[in-house]
Amino acid sequence: MKRTILTFVVLQFAAQFAFGQWVPQNSGTSQDFWAIDMADGQVGFAGGGPWQFTSSCVISKTEDGGQTWVAQNPVGFVSCIFGVDALNPDTIYAVGCNASYYYGLILRSFNGGQTWTTKNISNTWGFYCVEFPTESIGYTCGWNGRIYKTTNAGDTWTSLPSGSSQTFRRMCFVDENLGFAACGEDHATTNKIYKTINGNSWSLIKNFGSSFIIGGMYFFDEDTGVVVGTNGSKAVIKRTTDGGSNWEDVLEGNYTFALECLDFDGDIGWAAGKYGSNNGIFRSEDGGQTWELHFSGLTGTPYSVVKRDTTSFIAGTSGMIMNYTESPPTQVRPLKMKDSMIYPNPADKSINININSFPEAKFYSITNCNGKLVHSSEIARSDRIIIEVGDWKKGLYFLSVWSANKENMITEKIIIN
Repeated sequence: MKRTILTFVVLQFAAQFAFGQWVPQNSGTSQDFWAIDMADGQVGFAGGGPWQFTSSCVISKTEDGGQTWVAQNPVGFVSCIFGVDALNPDTIYAVGCNASYYYGLILRSFNGGQTWTTKNISNTWGFYCVEFPTESIGYTCGWNGRIYKTTNAGDTWTSLPSGSSQTFRRMCFVDENLGFAACGEDHATTNKIYKTINGNSWSLIKNFGSSFIIGGMYFFDEDTGVVVGTNGSKAVIKRTTDGGSNWEDVLEGNYTFALECLDFDGDIGWAAGKYGSNNGIFRSEDGGQTWELHFSGLTGTPYSVVKRDTTSFIAGTSGMIMNYTESPPTQVRPLKMKDSMIYPNPADKSINININSFPEAKFYSITNCNGKLVHSSEIARSDRIIIEVGDWKKGLYFLSVWSANKENMITEKIIIN
């Protein structure tokens, strides 16, 4: 029986790491990132800057799938970038705030970010999002209920009647005419969704009131969409199949942080958030119908996530960029230890994991007896890891500790009573 359990756990975690692991990247800056987008699997851009508007904005670029990033300051005035859309490796749009005048800021590059043209738009303090459903047609939204549209690849922008004077923080377009935008009294109280079916006029389709604050939004088509956020005390994910009239809560469990970002590539999606030390990245593989906690070792607050094919990135505060690559599994070699790494065991309040005996340890994960992920994180160099388990269900769990190359693994049983 013991051999059977060990085999099950090895296979379970081999399958998990066949889908990679979230790995921190050197972004080239300690500035906060508010947006990230990938033109393809290799070239991507992250935009940000200080939301207090104390210096100029920053844009970091990778050309090798996130292995290296180079940061630049595309303008010389006080500013911040909040939205990025990379149409291809050469054509990139970035929007935000020109804090010298509190104008809406639109940056455009046709040479992969080597040079940028600047457009300032008055009547709005700034823009939060930019979306180009085609190469020539694009939209941006932000403060004062402003939504702008271009039909000539950003040469000129026209104000649209949004139907609101509030702050639009999230936007998603299905095609050049069908789009959704979310707004609220300010960026932290986004609770309404507006819709356009002609790329021009907008109408309110949902007001969540004070019961739900939107952090991220994605629509697959006119009927099916997902929003993530918080009800004020815990993470919430909602899904609609009737165009936004009715929404079903689809996230199980009690996670005490707000979800701030969302993205899908086909049926696979990511949602992430953080509050204090509580954080998590959730994954869906069925178009947002069900979600599982995938990772809980975020160092900063995530504000943007993007998935392109087999590569995903998350960007957030303090220059945080993390990369996840779904790759073929490596050959796993289970290691045997003389003494247990876990104490106390059984436990009812907390467990300590002593990693001195496994100096090459880089990641750890804990699953329940059904193979469901309960907790995971990258390992910082220290003698031990302390995990609070007081609110875990009683029963059998499995700890797996992996080396950086994911070829060596230690597995132990944990009993919570």
